[in-house]
Order: sequence, then C-alpha cells, then structure tokens
Amino acid sequence: MSENQPKSPKKRSAFSARPIFLVAGAVALIGFGLISGAALDLATRPPKQEARPVLPAPKPSHNVPPPHIEVQTDAGPQEASIFDAPVKREPAKPALAVNAVPAPATDAKAVIAIVIDDMGLDRPRAQKMIGLAGPLTLSLMTYADNLPGLVEQARKGGHEIMAHLPMEPMDANENPGKGALKVNMDDATIRKTIAADLDNWSGYVGVNNHMGSKFTKDRARMGVVMEELKARGLLWLDSKTIADSTGPSAAKWAGVPYVERDVFIDNVESVDAVNAQLELLAVAAKTNGSAIGIGHPHDATYAALQAWLPQLKARGIALVPVTEILKRRSSKTPG
Repeated sequence: MSENQPKSPKKRSAFSARPIFLVAGAVALIGFGLISGAALDLATRPPKQEARPVLPAPKPSHNVPPPHIEVQTDAGPQEASIFDAPVKREPAKPALAVNAVPAPATDAKAVIAIVIDDMGLDRPRAQKMIGLAGPLTLSLMTYADNLPGLVEQARKGGHEIMAHLPMEPMDANENPGKGALKVNMDDATIRKTIAADLDNWSGYVGVNNHMGSKFTKDRARMGVVMEELKARGLLWLDSKTIADSTGPSAAKWAGVPYVERDVFIDNVESVDAVNAQLELLAVAAKTNGSAIGIGHPHDATYAALQAWLPQLKARGIALVPVTEILKRRSSKTPG
C-alpha cells in the first residue's frame, strides 16, 4: 500500500468495549444473586411469631359470685362458701310445746280437762268463760273475729287454746261454717283450706273437730289433715261426734299426738243436765286416771261449771289443760 493512497479509517477492536459490558454483567449477576438469595431465605425461613403484649391478670368480676350454698338460719337465708363448715339449725319447737299451759302442781291421781268449743262467735259468752278459774281448754272457732285478741285474753286468764276446725256433718241441713273441710275436696284443696283456717293466727296447741261426723269417717281425707297437723307440730283432739271416727287411727298413722273426748257435758242445755254429765266425767277420771269433757259457752254450762269447778280439789280431782291429759295418756301407751 503506497503512502499516496488515502488512509482508511482504523477499525475499533471488538475487545475495546468488552470491559464495560463485563463490569455491567458482573454487577447484574451479583445483584441477581443477592435478590435470589434474599428470596430463598424468606421462602425457607419459618414464619416469625407476632409479639403479644403482656396483659395484667383479670380482676374477679363482682357480677359472678363464687360458688355458694344457701344456709337457713333464724336470721333468714344467708350465703356461705362451699368451703365453709355446714351451719346446723336447731329444729323449731312444735306449737304443741311452745303454747302448752303448765299444769298446776298437784298430787291428785285423777285429772280432768274441760274443753269449751265454739269460742269466739258469741263474744259476751266467750268473755264469761274466760273469766272462770282455769286452766280450761278453750277451742276457738277458726272463723271467729279478732282471734289474736281473744287468744291473748284467754292466755292471760290462764287457759290453754285449741283451734276448732269445722268439718262436714252427716246432716246436710247443718252448716259447719266458713272454711269447713268436706269429703268432695281433693288433697290440695284440703291443705289449702287448713292453711286458711290456721295460718293467720297462733297460740293454740292443737285442733279438734267442729261437727265433722261425715268428714271424720273418711280415712283418706283425715290422713291429709293429720299430715298438715304433723307439719305444724299440733295435737289432735277427736271430739267423737261419731263413734267410728277415723281421726285416732289417722293420727297414729301420721305420728300426731292425739286424745279423745270422753263426755259431752251439755247436749241438753240445763244446769241439772250439765251437772249430771259433769258427775259422769268425775267418775271416768276416778276410774281411768283422766277424763276429757267437751262443752260450749252456753249459759247453763257456765252456771254449772262456776259452782262445780271449785269442788274438785276436795274430791281429789285436779283441773288441768288438755296437754296434761295427753302427757299422762301417752306415758301409759306401750312403745
């Protein structure tokens, strides 16, 4: 090639630009590696647990009481922890024991109780009977007015109190009065009626029947009556308005203390007739050790008793409340 020929331009070497690309590629490879490594690390790393704040222990709620049992005490229901020792309650004394009138001290071997039924309907005559020297046993009609007031007066006079519970008689023309128990009543009605008759007043030791010649023959219904008397701690005095009364057997079945009438003293309302019956009562007391007579607040009965009662001590007979008769007869009962 002569010097006079024009110079052709020089060709750039293919390797002159390679270092730049090599550096850029290396950087790209490194970056890709870092990214891939980070991705792989994230993919294989176990998930990180989220930190939970530590909360204070919850305070016990006042709306949710601790386990408890109800303990019955004289002050009413109270709450006690199940971990407490059980609280024992002494059983209440039965009404028979609470309301009994103490018998007068006597060495007499024969005792008499005089029960005056139908008290409270005729107030003036009731007041006269309360005025007699006691202790008489006064059986107040369950539907008489102001029974608490009458009970208070009678007890101040030294007399024992019973509830005179009306029951259905054989004679449909006879009216036993408000709150009477009848043989067509079911058990629930009998219980409800007894509650209405007895639960609004107190002070009595037991119950005897007013009329009831039909009702007391019904053993099943008398059993319900005795269950109610048992629950109330009362005695049963069978007036024996009919000879085959089931009252005594029902009372024995239910575990109710009971006694039976020996003599009606005033079926005939005259002083002479009442005196004759009182003498029969005295003979029964002398023979058996005790006797129960039932009368009513009639004028003749009041007059006869007013003269007869003061003579008893000289005859070796003591006048006692009906609970004393129960005590003496129970002590003689086998078992």
